[in-house]
Amino acid sequence: MRKNILTLKNITKEKFGNRVLDKFYINIVSGEIINLIGLDGSGRKEIYSILSGKEKIDEGEIWFDNRLYHQYEDLPVEQVNGMFFIGNYDLIIPDMTIAENIYIIEKINYLQFCVSKKKMELQAKKMFARFGVELDPGKLARNLTRYECCLLRFMRAYVKRAKLIVIDDIFDDRSYDKSSQLIEIMNLFKKEGMSILWMNSYPDVITENADKTVVICNGRTRRMFYKNEIKRHKLLECLTGKSNLKNVERLNIAESQVAFRAVNITNRYFQKMSFDCKKGEILGIYDLRNKFSREWYRLLLGKRGYEGEIYVGNRKVKISEAYHLARNKMGIIDGDTYQSLLFPELSLSENIGIAAYQKTAKYGWFINSRVRKYLERKGSEISENNVIMKDVKGVSRSDAMQIVYQRWALVNPEVLFCFQPFLRLDAITRAQVESILLEYSLSGMSIVINSANIEDILTICDRVLIVEDNQIQQEIERDHFSETFQ
Repeated sequence: MRKNILTLKNITKEKFGNRVLDKFYINIVSGEIINLIGLDGSGRKEIYSILSGKEKIDEGEIWFDNRLYHQYEDLPVEQVNGMFFIGNYDLIIPDMTIAENIYIIEKINYLQFCVSKKKMELQAKKMFARFGVELDPGKLARNLTRYECCLLRFMRAYVKRAKLIVIDDIFDDRSYDKSSQLIEIMNLFKKEGMSILWMNSYPDVITENADKTVVICNGRTRRMFYKNEIKRHKLLECLTGKSNLKNVERLNIAESQVAFRAVNITNRYFQKMSFDCKKGEILGIYDLRNKFSREWYRLLLGKRGYEGEIYVGNRKVKISEAYHLARNKMGIIDGDTYQSLLFPELSLSENIGIAAYQKTAKYGWFINSRVRKYLERKGSEISENNVIMKDVKGVSRSDAMQIVYQRWALVNPEVLFCFQPFLRLDAITRAQVESILLEYSLSGMSIVINSANIEDILTICDRVLIVEDNQIQQEIERDHFSETFQ
């Protein structure tokens, strides 16, 4: 019989006078995969912080492994038979090997003697083989990718016989193709009685495989779906409160002029790679492994040499430095770095307007009054808290996203390259990005979206290029999306 592992009952918490959790409830039993899904600001992040010990509750009960933990008691985090966390800030010692990160900090003794490095690596190899993990136990942790760090944390949790593993939105375009491996590992853990709490802001492949999905909204448990009840459109409707989540109607761009062309691009990675994008078109590049996209991103920033030709309109351009992009009417956005693209000491309106200051400032100092009013209006539309004249050190990811896109709107490039623009965005913020990109395309700007998640690009793209074996293999028009990607 399964037993209760974690119960959060009537959890209430306030921050700065606002109730962020309001009698929230969730129950997890042994050997269960639960998906907790909620928009930014729903209270999901506070649940993660409370469980990891970074924050305390104001009211309610926390039961773990049939024991009640009082308000200021520490939960068994990183302890044998306790909770383990996998997220953006993992507890990994970079100067230790993978095997040492798994074992040595356990203070494990073997017949009262310290376990040798060789024995640790041998034990790690056996465990990796069992779970299909292809990692070298002797590799330094500092050289691991983000996804490999997640695997290391999974293995460490297994060694510690974790009762509950809490995972916070770890998917990005560099790990999306590994989802089947994660699902396999989680199911193996599940068979051994371990429980998984997967947190995210938008339905993903784990949502489809979870035993239950709990929707959190305004700090409360809005609804729980069992596995056989999960329907994406119903889940999105529950998240956003909207029932009109429909595909976007797009204009016919068949007769439009070509705005961008890459012709026979060749270097160490690309072999005579060619594609184009028409004026006002939204082109999707579906790259499951993301290697093609990463190299194309580096090439656009001038970090990769190349042979071949690149045209913007009828102009042949050469890219050898990052600033050549804007000079040649091209723009680039990386969805993984929205907040790092801001200037923290500048105000919200200044962060938007910095792209226009050189064009509009009089004598290099005085800003045109109409431009200033425009920036203030745009800043007010973005910020819910009327902080347009304050610095943006604590700006949310959603606000940062809008600032970056509004900045590029002032530059007005002919073609805008968007790499994983929907990464870790909730349903409402994703809809905002889609609306912005559609608005840009209607004004004549060409948009190229690179993503490893096909759902990111099917809704708004006019055409999709499918990348396989590092090359563009197929081109699918919008009219054929349903038969190709069903």
